[in-house]
Amino acid sequence: MVRKQLLEVVFLILGGGALAAAGTICPAGSGADPFPHSPDNAATGCNVVVTVAVGGTITITVRDTEPYEESDDILVGVVNNNTTALSTLNLSGTGISGFDGDGICTFTFVGDSYCTASQMEGIDPGDYEGPTSTFTNFSSGNSVTVTFSPAVAASGGTTYFSLEGIPSSLTGATTGPTTPTTPVPPTLILALLAVASVGLLSLSRRFARL
Repeated sequence: MVRKQLLEVVFLILGGGALAAAGTICPAGSGADPFPHSPDNAATGCNVVVTVAVGGTITITVRDTEPYEESDDILVGVVNNNTTALSTLNLSGTGISGFDGDGICTFTFVGDSYCTASQMEGIDPGDYEGPTSTFTNFSSGNSVTVTFSPAVAASGGTTYFSLEGIPSSLTGATTGPTTPTTPVPPTLILALLAVASVGLLSLSRRFARL
């Protein structure tokens, strides 16, 4: 019995990476089948896996092309292999944030205890959010900023959430927050140029008197 326990401990230490790829990223891969379609159930449990490598390079891998509710929704897993924690992902793709009330929280699945009453009722965008994520910047319907709290741990941390669209719809991902740029009004630019011109003229006159 002791020998068996020791072997299990060794397996957990040495085979942690294998465990992460054996249905432990997304809830559909936990052994239960809470959705009409349980994506990639024998492996990641996800439709799509977003992996952040050391240095911040991101890859998007479609693991299962069948949406988890058999229509147009994506179960997304995140794996952070970078050496720093991951707090934000900016995602893009056709229709991925066109939320329509059938995110993962509208289903009963292992680990759904984080879902609030409003999420379970299908109130967007919360019904699509995972246990550690919130969504912003989704009004275009084609992009969304996902913020993780707590941040996804470095060196193998994972989490999950859902998005709208078919799995191949998710095509772009970057890390870090997005800062909306506010264009400077032309009138302000002209005013600043005028002030600068007056200053330079005054300075040149002073030098001329020397």
